[in-house]
Amino acid sequence: MTTPLKQPLSRPSWWGALCGAIGCAVGVALICVAFVRTPLGQHVDDALMPEAARGGYYAGTSDAYQAARSVLRLVGNPVHIAIFVAVLVVAGLLARRVVAAVAGVGVLFGSIGAARVLKAEIVRPDFDVIGTSAHNSFPSGHVAAAAGMVFAVALLIRAGHRRWMLLPGVIVCAVVTVATMVAGWHRLSDGLGAVLVAGTLYFVAVAVDRVINQDLADLR
Repeated sequence: MTTPLKQPLSRPSWWGALCGAIGCAVGVALICVAFVRTPLGQHVDDALMPEAARGGYYAGTSDAYQAARSVLRLVGNPVHIAIFVAVLVVAGLLARRVVAAVAGVGVLFGSIGAARVLKAEIVRPDFDVIGTSAHNSFPSGHVAAAAGMVFAVALLIRAGHRRWMLLPGVIVCAVVTVATMVAGWHRLSDGLGAVLVAGTLYFVAVAVDRVINQDLADLR
């Protein structure tokens, strides 16, 4: 009796990652339109802000404010970002995943850069919504940096183990988003948009990696 041959496991398609990138990019656009470009969205965003932080004002002696500022200093400090990049590259060298580490660095700085460009270019209409301002803060650079770090680590981890980054990643992004709101720097939509900006670049990196690996497999 002959033993049936085992079928080789199919490689993940780059189409799936590309669809993820498109989905995240569309999500950024939808959040921007819904919460930045409509009176109802601006009202909802304002209602979700901590009352003392509305309009960018908060009691500087508040424990919550001080804790929020500590979190933001940790994430937004260029020295801390440089240390993270150095650790990521060293980890990539040790794990023999240098390309993945470099891709992660690209996602991190790409997320920060994209957030800055969008924030400078997007115009927030003034609908005379009580308690809000016409100053655009979408998307958050600090949340983009935090999400970029999370996705950079996810790229360094082999694909089969990336699911373990889901819960820690959600916690990190949520904490930084809440910190920006407590400090009166950003609205909830700013944080959600920033995560999706970083997610777009992450899925683009995954799609490129899958295309390259598939091409190399075809050459063997």
